[in-house]
Amino acid sequence: MTRLFLFLFSAILLASCGQASEQSSKNIDTVNTLTIKGPTAVLFRPAGDKLRSLKAAIGEKGFPSLQTANNSILSEDSAYLAGKGVKIVSTSATQLQFIRGNGEVLYVNLIHPKYAWEIFLYNGYSDPVKADLTDIEAAYLESGIKKP
Repeated sequence: MTRLFLFLFSAILLASCGQASEQSSKNIDTVNTLTIKGPTAVLFRPAGDKLRSLKAAIGEKGFPSLQTANNSILSEDSAYLAGKGVKIVSTSATQLQFIRGNGEVLYVNLIHPKYAWEIFLYNGYSDPVKADLTDIEAAYLESGIKKP
């Protein structure tokens, strides 16, 4: 029974890991989608179903302190990025749609369990960089965002 469960869980997880670089607009949840054009730092703070899912996975006991710590780190990182002149957007939308200068679209589905509190740095033309919250300076440099 356990092996069956693990097999099904693994199959679902592997199937959900695939990320299409382009999807048809009829498959996009417009209510929970944030569209990003141009250089931007996107701060994701989970809410609603995503927050409940994280709380269930982490556990009731440890969740409040983890949530407080992550929100504090996001605030510190946001201040650093603002000091660099980066446009900052804070969201709880679970679908991000990055539009490149040539019109190409890249989707990031934040419902996936690997995402919790996140920062994505987008320079407007290449793939967004998922920042290590504990080293925002390195992620900023890696992203290639130019000062305005």
